[in-house]
Amino acid sequence: MVLGSGPLLDAGGLTHIVVASEIRTLGPQLPAHDQPAHKYPPPPRPEELGLTPVAPAGARRSGAALAKMKKFRFELLAAWIGENFPACRVADVGGGKGMLSYLLGQRGFECTVIDPAPQPLPAKYRDPVTGRQVRVPAGARVRHIGEPYAAELAADFDLLVALHAHGVNHLILDSARAGGQSCVLLPCCVIGEPAAPPPGQNWFSWLAGYGRGLGLAVEYFHLNFSGQNVGFYVRGARPGDAAATAGSPPTTRPGGA
Repeated sequence: MVLGSGPLLDAGGLTHIVVASEIRTLGPQLPAHDQPAHKYPPPPRPEELGLTPVAPAGARRSGAALAKMKKFRFELLAAWIGENFPACRVADVGGGKGMLSYLLGQRGFECTVIDPAPQPLPAKYRDPVTGRQVRVPAGARVRHIGEPYAAELAADFDLLVALHAHGVNHLILDSARAGGQSCVLLPCCVIGEPAAPPPGQNWFSWLAGYGRGLGLAVEYFHLNFSGQNVGFYVRGARPGDAAATAGSPPTTRPGGA
């Protein structure tokens, strides 16, 4: 069980990090699968995280400010990662069909999907900028490790990414602390996590507080698509010299492709 350092919300909606002395008072959080069923508050709005929203709250959006459909999340996240990290070895945790990995590969990243139920790449996608449909070449593939994410897998990668993945967010933060990897998380729900906040507390902020409790420098970002579009990232010691890691594929493991 994780005795997590998660944040509490104060009356103003701001987060308060739980320190070790308070954990002794509050007691350990129940594992997520043992907690009573309840809904968590929605994640914070970009402006609540100190970010500049695409459009002011309540304003009518038009043109580029219009939120993209959720299906564009892979394209938007790939573009954001490409603008904020050097090309390196990426673990696409819970990456499913591998579209994020494919798109990052077009930007020079070496990506591997880690998912116990890997699926074939889609045949096409739509460019969110031009609106044009783009066909994925026949025979295109991404690397897969066909097993659940485990801490020992992190050593082969420089950047750990989880887009709406289940049951891996705590573990990725633990891995980043232990191995110095950078990570990018857009947490969606608490399913499968080893610990969760009590009812009424915000899962997104609580998880970010857990990362800070590990000593990680958590920073926020958001993407312009409908749904859960706020995330946070950690810049670790890796990737350092991107040129030194390029061309070094992850270790082949059972179930990998």
